[in-house]
Amino acid sequence: MARESFEDPDVAAVLNEYYVPVKVDREEMPDVDSFYMAYCMAALGSCGWPLNVIATPDGKPFYVRTYVRREELIWLLIQIAKVWYSGDRGLAEGAGEEALKALQNLWTPRPGDASLKGLIDRAYRELLDSYDPVYGGFGRGPKFPTPHNIMFLLRYWARMRDRDAAEMAFRTLDYMVAGGIHDIVGGGFHRYTVDSKWLQPHFEKMLYDQALILTALVESYQVTGDVTYSWSAGRIVRFLEESMLSPEGGLYTALSAESGGVEGGFYTWSYHEVMNVLDEDDFKVAVRLFNISEKGNYRDEASGRLTGRNILYIGLPLRDVARLYNMSLAELLKLVDRLAAKLGSARARREPPQVDDKVLTDWNGMALAALAKTYRALGDERALAIADKTASFLAERVLEGDKVYHCYKQGEAYVDGMLADYASLTSGLMELYESTFKERWLELSVELANSMVKRFWDEGGGVLRFKEGEGVTGKLIDPYDTSMPSGYSMALHVLVRTSRHTGDPKFEDIALKAFKNISGLIELNPSAFTYTLATALDYWVEPSYEIVIASREGDSEALNMVNEIRRRFMPNKILIHVTEASRRVRELAPYTKNMIAIEGRATAYICRNRVCDLPVIGLERLSKILGAPPHYER
Repeated sequence: MARESFEDPDVAAVLNEYYVPVKVDREEMPDVDSFYMAYCMAALGSCGWPLNVIATPDGKPFYVRTYVRREELIWLLIQIAKVWYSGDRGLAEGAGEEALKALQNLWTPRPGDASLKGLIDRAYRELLDSYDPVYGGFGRGPKFPTPHNIMFLLRYWARMRDRDAAEMAFRTLDYMVAGGIHDIVGGGFHRYTVDSKWLQPHFEKMLYDQALILTALVESYQVTGDVTYSWSAGRIVRFLEESMLSPEGGLYTALSAESGGVEGGFYTWSYHEVMNVLDEDDFKVAVRLFNISEKGNYRDEASGRLTGRNILYIGLPLRDVARLYNMSLAELLKLVDRLAAKLGSARARREPPQVDDKVLTDWNGMALAALAKTYRALGDERALAIADKTASFLAERVLEGDKVYHCYKQGEAYVDGMLADYASLTSGLMELYESTFKERWLELSVELANSMVKRFWDEGGGVLRFKEGEGVTGKLIDPYDTSMPSGYSMALHVLVRTSRHTGDPKFEDIALKAFKNISGLIELNPSAFTYTLATALDYWVEPSYEIVIASREGDSEALNMVNEIRRRFMPNKILIHVTEASRRVRELAPYTKNMIAIEGRATAYICRNRVCDLPVIGLERLSKILGAPPHYER
């Protein structure tokens, strides 16, 4: 519509004569997007982008459409303007008032009666019903990654030992890694695929996708030990470092799908382009391994015709391909890396996709959390270096006291932070603390959790608001998880974890109230709340753990104990490390005051749901108390 209509002089003439045209970057103003998207869903039953709304001067919507052809748009704009300026605008204003009342009714607290276990089981069954047993994922296409569904399934398996839950998670990841949604040359994942097989992507690369998929891969590696997942995770880290990390330390928002005005131009290949890059033997291997043909496999999205270009994809789980090639999985991954490096060198000479170089706090917080987890699970020092650089950037550039800004670009922080910004950044700082045990990050996370409560907790309504302030979006709540977790669900997660870190029950009390007051919404569609229910599985389905390691500074045995905990899939815990120098941590978490290294040796204090066992000295005894880590044999 930008090319067809909004750059067209005739459309512009009508808009500028009769309307105040406002173009919204929905990433910069997610509250505006969520408000009008809710109206669109209520009015039309389904919705998407581009989203075109006509509203009264105070923002109340009374007409909505998605895509509209140029000729029809001009006609519509003229007809609505005739009504508005003819004296019948009361009809439109009345419709706007009714729309606002209906939307505000959606945002009122709605407690439910179902048990927590009942909600969790129903969410699982809904995912099972929509699951594609052939290619993984949910639905039949277009397919979006929705990694928080995978995180929920891993936790469901860990608690219930339901093998189907684990298989759903791993089959989805296996076919994503092998599909065209995965950039096999440069690493990272595209936004979605238009088909059910994960083969033909929309080529845009979003930061939040990299962050969430990275988390799902790392957790899956912890559960299985399958190097497919650690390999794919490492490639995301490299992609973030090379393509999305700004010189200042923030992570950019996205890479465009287009290169030189051509959708997928940077990522697709003709048969002869590949032939010219590789030697004869490598070319023969690549043609078979990456499904390359002379007629191409990439279809034009509008016409469905083959374009003569190829999306490089493997198509089958990598373990299966290794068996077909009579080699180990490690050997196959080395082969893919070698071919990808040669193709990558040639691709680097093409015009690259345009970078959306604004920095979004909520998406950066997700990436920060994912990178910190990657370091803990894989020992990836690059991941930790990026995380530390990004955290320092965010602390310096998007924070002003306890206030968070949503966006940063070209030296300026702008747009007041919303619930998702506070929640996501707090989560990332917590994860970074558990990766480095630097007091600064824990202290800042607690400060931001308090600020989040002060700004967004509606005590009277018992809910967490989307944003501060008044206006048409002032009462908005949006707890539904979509292609990424909602700010509401992330806030519940950090409130519980802040409570467990500090020992202060007020945070978890708020989380429980906020959960209760949307439980009626969850009852209507539990699988739309998988991130919220993953938090519930971690901390409200017993047991959960608070683990404190007390030692002398630089104690190698303490490091071994910490690493023993880190390697496990154990999302239902928080971890604190204290030494004689940990004054601030002991102030933030007063229950650790008397937790000391007994006889000078590294000592673990393991608490289950805030009830602590006797202290445990040494790695061997710690491993025995924790028991065998959850492991899924494939």
